[in-house]
Amino acid sequence: MTEPTLFSDPTPSTTGPGGADPAANRRSDLQETSASPTTSPTNEPDRGGPSPQRPRDQRETSASPTTSSPASEPDRNGPSSDHLLGLLDGLVLGLGSLGGGRLEECLRLVGRCEARLAAVKADKVAELSQWRGAGHAAAVLRGDLRQSRGGAKREVAFAERLGDLPGTAEALAAGDITPQHARAIADASAHTAVDEATLLDAAETEPADTFGRTVRDHVNEKSANEDLEKRRRRQRARREATIKQESDGMFTLFGTFDPVAGARIETALAATAKNLWHNEDPKNRATPAQRYADALEALITRQDAGAAKAQRATLLVIADYDTVAGQLAGARLVDGTRLTPSELLEIALEADILPALFGTKSQPLWLGHKYRHASFAQRIALAVRDKGCAVCGAPNSFCQAHHVRFWEDGGPTDIDNLCLLCSDCHHYQVHELGAQLTRGPDGKLNLEPPPNQPPATGRDGRRSRLPRKSTGIPP
Repeated sequence: MTEPTLFSDPTPSTTGPGGADPAANRRSDLQETSASPTTSPTNEPDRGGPSPQRPRDQRETSASPTTSSPASEPDRNGPSSDHLLGLLDGLVLGLGSLGGGRLEECLRLVGRCEARLAAVKADKVAELSQWRGAGHAAAVLRGDLRQSRGGAKREVAFAERLGDLPGTAEALAAGDITPQHARAIADASAHTAVDEATLLDAAETEPADTFGRTVRDHVNEKSANEDLEKRRRRQRARREATIKQESDGMFTLFGTFDPVAGARIETALAATAKNLWHNEDPKNRATPAQRYADALEALITRQDAGAAKAQRATLLVIADYDTVAGQLAGARLVDGTRLTPSELLEIALEADILPALFGTKSQPLWLGHKYRHASFAQRIALAVRDKGCAVCGAPNSFCQAHHVRFWEDGGPTDIDNLCLLCSDCHHYQVHELGAQLTRGPDGKLNLEPPPNQPPATGRDGRRSRLPRKSTGIPP
């Protein structure tokens, strides 16, 4: 019997030198599966590695969860727990021995292990949920694996959703995507009919944060013909906020909001954080995360002197003007989320109307070297063009205008020399660590790490090269 290993392929490889791309084969297999679902009985997973998640229609053929055993009984003659733990110990020891020039290789292997173990976990959680019920599966995760109650419920829900996404489950089991990517696809599929193959193609090349924007754009595109009023009511019904005290006395807040409410909160937080930045000691600044925590406290309690009255913040809404009908059309938030007519009317009644006619003499977008800071018109144009951090995709409200060619090096304050960067990419990655912005063949900006230099201690004890001082541009 072949001993199980985390690095073995879940299915026998058919790709040799010059052979077909396994990812392309999976895309083709996924399309064929979607066209003609299999009706063959479920076989026991291959002992050579984690098996792809079984589709839900196959799991539903298993026996009653209260009277029978799972559809696929475990092999009583299979490897013991001690044997499997011994293999795991050997794997951990081997990975820990990789160092020096193999550090990056080690991290890649650890990433594959995390993905493949997540696939095994999801498969078994889904099987246990089908056999004994979702409540029992969540109780096992909380009792035996010591997960939180909420985390256990989310784990079960993710496992069930993955059962309807065979391509995503297979990609996760192969280590081609991370658990973050798989969760993003599963969450999107729970409320919108997504194109799984298209999202998987993006997931295999994009970091998880950038992929989050890709998923949002995909969902907006797929839901373009959906009744927007009904969709918004469903989203509003999912809103929730919780607060709990941790073991050390600290409190953790968690909230889920519909797109408009979330955009309002995000914009108010960014405006309050900017005011707090201006009142800070330049020699002892808070981190961006600490500043947003202070901003949230100020907005909720109104005890901070700088937040005695409600912040006036601009919520950017983009709309086209229908010259035939003589009215606005296609209203949407900066991230592409469409607005219902009632939402647009509500926002218009509460806010100033700021027409943005880009490129006109009244709204110059090319300021040359006379002005250092981006104008209000440029800031709006950047929000519309970049939609958020040009590198990692962080929300627009968390970003600042950055000169691609530094202003002190002669870079002009022109729209084509500006981009949006979040605080981490801007202040820490670029101005503290010295990373350089480069533009790829597709026009996208990327951060290239600087050449190795003797490390210095940066903010919060982080290693920093400090090649140049921060520009001090507020968030």
